Formats: sequence, C-alpha cells, structure tokens
Amino acid sequence: MTLCCVECSALLDAELHCAHCGLTFQRAPTGAPILMTSSDRQKFKVLLDRDEGAQMQASYARRRERNWMRKFYPPEPVYVNPQAPPLPVSRPGVCIWIGGAGLDLPGFVNVDVAPVPGVNIVANASRLPFPASSCDLVACLALLEHVEDPEIVIAEMHRVLRDGGEAQVVVPFCHPYHAYPADYSRFSGERLKTLFSSFRNVDVGIRTGPTTTMLTFLTYYLKLFLPVHCSNKFRRAANRVIVGAAGWMMFPLKYLDVWLNRMPDAHVLANHLYVSVRK
Repeated sequence: MTLCCVECSALLDAELHCAHCGLTFQRAPTGAPILMTSSDRQKFKVLLDRDEGAQMQASYARRRERNWMRKFYPPEPVYVNPQAPPLPVSRPGVCIWIGGAGLDLPGFVNVDVAPVPGVNIVANASRLPFPASSCDLVACLALLEHVEDPEIVIAEMHRVLRDGGEAQVVVPFCHPYHAYPADYSRFSGERLKTLFSSFRNVDVGIRTGPTTTMLTFLTYYLKLFLPVHCSNKFRRAANRVIVGAAGWMMFPLKYLDVWLNRMPDAHVLANHLYVSVRK
C-alpha cells in the first residue's frame, strides 16, 4: 500500500525514503516501518526501546497463551447489545485498524505505537502515514480514551477515508480507569455526535450496557481489597481464586442487559458506546 511521510506528507518509496524532505524511516525489529515524527519518537521512546519492546512482546505472548489455568477464568461480565454493529471485518480495499497491538487482524493494516508482532505499521494515530482518501475502512476500538487528542485522531480518520468509506469506533462511557499506557477520556453520546460531525450517517448507540457497567466496577472494587497482582505469590493465588469465584457467580447477571438496553435511559449507565459513520 502507499505510505507517506509524517513530516511533510510526501509519498515514500519502497525504502521508506522521502525525496521531498530527505528523511529515511527505520524499521522495528519485527520489520514494521516506524513512521513517526522526531517528537513522536521521543514521546514513545519507552515503547520503541528494544528492551521495553521485548518485555511488551512477552506480555502479549502471555496473554495469548492457552494454558490450563485459563479454562477456569470466569467469563467477562459483558453482554454485547445485538443492536450494535458487529466487530469490523475486512473487505475489498484498504482496511486499517488503529490500536490493534496484540490482536490477530487478517485483512487489516494494524497500526499501533507498540512495535509488537502483528503490528504492520508503527505510527501515532494523530499522524497517520497514509495519503488522503486512500482507505476504505477504519476500525478504532477502545483507543480514543488512550490518546490526548481524540479530535485530531478523528480528523485523521476522516482525512484518510475515501468518499463513502466507513469508520467503526467503540469508546468507553462508564468504565474504570485503565492505562495502556495512559487513560485520558470518557465519551457521552452527545460528545461523540459533536466529534464525528464532519462525517455523515452518524449512528451512535450502546454497545455494552448498565449491568456490564455495574459488574465491571464491582470486580474492580473487589480487586482493591484482593489485589490479583500483588507481590506475595500465595496471597496473589488466593486472591485470584476468590475474585475468580466471584466472577463465576456474577457473570449470569449480565443478561439483565437483554432487558435494560431497551430502556430509554439505558445510555445513562452504558459501559461502552459505538459509533458507525461514513465519509
């Protein structure tokens, strides 16, 4: 696919060289091009560091392991509203997924600031290295809360989409703090309609509802008393058993959202909202 320089927006050649400003961009150990400005490279230096990158790769590898203990983990207390759009799937054309580190995304160009296996392009979402009107689908799930400038990221999504191209976005509303590596924002339906006002066919709704919110906060609250990542391995193991047992007892309650999501005020306690738009 065609890539452009994040400093001057000129097209890059196959060697990631920009003839306009003379810059040549490097590749990560995984082979993914690192298309970042000098200021972004400094900002994300910890993630780009080889040692830190290796630790992050190991962390993602552990998450994806299918060891016997995971069979006993309780299901997540999440009921997805059937009225919400399904998770994005690739289609003919150029499909990009912003913030997909750790995910297996066939058919998508996976763009993330973390140079881990599976990431195709290392870039800042607020400076996407794609020419204007060059993409057919942009997926951006659970990312906008982790950026300082969601307005700029959304403007970039609009810039790179072709006319008629689609963007599918999921953001938290009532959800606990979660820093990967930072957590800046929560989004109401009104705010989302304002942020995506440059698009057409703006559809905003509940993806996960009030019961998911309450069970998620209750789980986080329980972990304050019973930390599952404490340093003492015996305490850690005991806490995980207790929290896991509580999770097994609570998860059937998520089906209350089958009813609650239909209520007119369900958005007041929605856990996550979806946005589906076209350019």
